[in-house]
Amino acid sequence: MAALDSPLVRVERGSLQPKIIGLYHLLFKEGAKPPESDGFWVEFFILKANSSALSVILTEFSAEDLLQMQSIARAVFMRGVRSLSDSNPAIVANALDTLTILIREILAKQFTSSEVITVLVGLDRVDREFTEFVDALERIMRTGSIDLRIAALRATLSTVCCTYRTSLINFFIQRDLFAVLVQIIYDNATTSHTFEAFVLLGVLSNYDKLEAYNPYQTRLSDFVDESVMQKIVVAVGKTCKEAREDYIAIADDAADGFSLESMISSYSGFAKRAKTALLQQDPQMTSNNAFASLPPLSATILLATSNFVHANKYFSQVLIETKNVAQEETPFGSYISLSSYLLQHQHRSERHASYARITMIVHTILVEDPITMQKLVSIECRSSMRLCRQRQPCLPLVKGERFLVEGILDALIGAVRHNMKKALDVPMYILAIGTIHRIISQLKRLRVRLKYHWSELWKSIFSFLRFVTGSSKHLRGIQRMSVLIDDTIRVLVLAFSAGESFLSGAADYDDLFYKLIETGELLSKLSIAYDMARENSSVGTLISISEHYNNLIKERSMFSSGQLSSELVSDIIKTGYDTLSISAQQDIDYWDRYRESDERVFLKRVGWAAVMDAQELLGRGLLPHVAPSNRVATSVNYRYAEKGV
Repeated sequence: MAALDSPLVRVERGSLQPKIIGLYHLLFKEGAKPPESDGFWVEFFILKANSSALSVILTEFSAEDLLQMQSIARAVFMRGVRSLSDSNPAIVANALDTLTILIREILAKQFTSSEVITVLVGLDRVDREFTEFVDALERIMRTGSIDLRIAALRATLSTVCCTYRTSLINFFIQRDLFAVLVQIIYDNATTSHTFEAFVLLGVLSNYDKLEAYNPYQTRLSDFVDESVMQKIVVAVGKTCKEAREDYIAIADDAADGFSLESMISSYSGFAKRAKTALLQQDPQMTSNNAFASLPPLSATILLATSNFVHANKYFSQVLIETKNVAQEETPFGSYISLSSYLLQHQHRSERHASYARITMIVHTILVEDPITMQKLVSIECRSSMRLCRQRQPCLPLVKGERFLVEGILDALIGAVRHNMKKALDVPMYILAIGTIHRIISQLKRLRVRLKYHWSELWKSIFSFLRFVTGSSKHLRGIQRMSVLIDDTIRVLVLAFSAGESFLSGAADYDDLFYKLIETGELLSKLSIAYDMARENSSVGTLISISEHYNNLIKERSMFSSGQLSSELVSDIIKTGYDTLSISAQQDIDYWDRYRESDERVFLKRVGWAAVMDAQELLGRGLLPHVAPSNRVATSVNYRYAEKGV
């Protein structure tokens, strides 16, 4: 090969610029034809690619311009694909960078699938050229040097995200990259890039999974390598912990919850501590705008996590079991922590709501399975969890290790408390209330009496019922509103009928009755507002309990002067058990298992949001780095929370 000229050339006023930029301008010039000389293309790909310059040049062209210049785009693509097989690593690296930018900028235009293919390769050559391209990417990820493997991984992730809504993604579905992605996660030399590999796996496994056969779903469900799973879990936990820090940077809620003083204190040192690039660029941004910009783009990993949890029960167990030896907060503890922040702020944007709901789906899947539910109340799987306290009223602050199910309950209470508005997110509330119902049902079946601030849960549920009663004129017409109210009532009926099996003691049971008595005529008003037939609904059971105690209180009031004290009411509650009859309701602890097909529209929406976030992460160079670590431990022998724990 002949020696090449200097990679720098002199331009106006004696300044120097990379020679490759001049070649870009020479190549992408209106009316130009693709060079036929092999020497030009050798020089083009041996010179270090300048991604930013190429991106700027291609951005200036309209979709119509690129259609007119299709011969040049095709030449760059096909020559680039050939260069991926070159023995010179520098040429391969430059070809990867060039192809990544070319595909990204072309797909950014408003092209149809056929137009994209026309510009890149031509309809008559797409099968051969794109198959060769995907094969080359797989080969480099499998056998290349460490740097080339990572470059090929990122090029693949970028291309998959760009082509997600075109027919070109089918080449990646048919090729099945599962084995090579697992190899990247497993190898110590590349395990620090688990984030990219797992996100790519999540995007591929999510594509059209409810409409057609997706081989990645099968590979996920059949996978059993625990060491790889542990590395994935560590990456998920680290990403969630870092994402949580972006919320804390806006308002530090470490001690007594969010307040005006804590917000001012946070913002006084914000320039030094904030991790979000947006806030670094605009220190004057308001807290509402700052929260609305969250979660960070790295939240895209939540989609892959949800896919793996749904497809593989063994991964669900490893997710719960895996511990960081040097840290009190386990990876799943960090996941629950981020979920609590997402759920309290989910009303701020559709993107926020989508990621919040995907974490809640994971909670639902885990608590409805008997094996994973047992692990959620296992002493060996306990974890410290920093849960969101940025909105009043806050839950009691609990320090130290807790059962994981307690953290999930806290996150769900936050969702119920802090998202009440006239434009109610009914699907989110159905999922939250349904998950609470599953938890109580499972605790009842396991005979686990949990020491938990149950009073906060009942307070939140009754507060929610008070809200929907007062806002019935605005809410009655919302689809599935009646389902939500019935599910909420069922939770309370289950609690009253089975409280002795999961509440930690008599005091918690008494408090539940006290909360019901406090509501007065709320349930009757609710029944009228939503046309609920008392004789044929769960609300009738609650009204009967309330009337039973109200009658006892009236009888006692006849012999007492003034208003009854809370102590006297508590005494009435205890004595009223003897004459109370709660009608048994069939299947009150039954639920329909979560089905992805019921969430078809939502899963498509959150899938696209995750793709866009992954693409922007790559474009902005913000990919998180997960330091390689083998320091994980997995619980093996389980002792479950016993009665009274």
